[in-house]
Amino acid sequence: MTHIPVVANAKTTSTKAKMSPNSQFIPLNDTHLETVLRWRNLPHIRANMHSTNEISWQQHLSWFETLKNDSKKQFFVFLQNERPVGVLNFTLVDAIENPHELTTPCLEWGCYIGEDNVWPGSGLLLEIAALDYAFIGKNAATLYAEVLSFNQSVLKMHKLFQYDALEDRTDEKTDGTIVTVKRFLYHQKQWLLKREKVLSMLPKQIGAAAQYIHFAKP
Repeated sequence: MTHIPVVANAKTTSTKAKMSPNSQFIPLNDTHLETVLRWRNLPHIRANMHSTNEISWQQHLSWFETLKNDSKKQFFVFLQNERPVGVLNFTLVDAIENPHELTTPCLEWGCYIGEDNVWPGSGLLLEIAALDYAFIGKNAATLYAEVLSFNQSVLKMHKLFQYDALEDRTDEKTDGTIVTVKRFLYHQKQWLLKREKVLSMLPKQIGAAAQYIHFAKP
């Protein structure tokens, strides 16, 4: 599930907005475990997840051990100028049916930004990073995403990046709340054809900053 703000905290200055940050994505390791747990338990992060329960340290460690042995999952910490600010994750899933075709391999992605004072447009950089990693880095055929219907900032970004909208589904969160889940799909060929056009529609500083996105090798 995805939670990403479109703009940074108001404390961020216009000078910072003009400087392209270095956006590095590194595999989660012991160093950032406590930070990721703190982010995951923030109320506004939990509100946009299927599971709204607070996670204990032992549960977190158990999840991490399972993650390390799951070849279908990739979990990255988002470093902005070497400062941890969020996460980006991918899961290899079965083919997703859409009006066009069934294609595999398919990656499902999610993310969130855990810090407030981040570079303006960090959410847009996460979108670009996810699409580039899936289609250029991993040669996936499709990229799939789910967003809770009330998460308007992310829905607007998916529309901006021209995802294909799939049929909604309903789900029950761990607190018993029934929610509408918006579902989206992107095809590799779409992104490779549209990438430059989509980037040209974004603020110029986003396109410039996209050049400084890179993923560290495991």
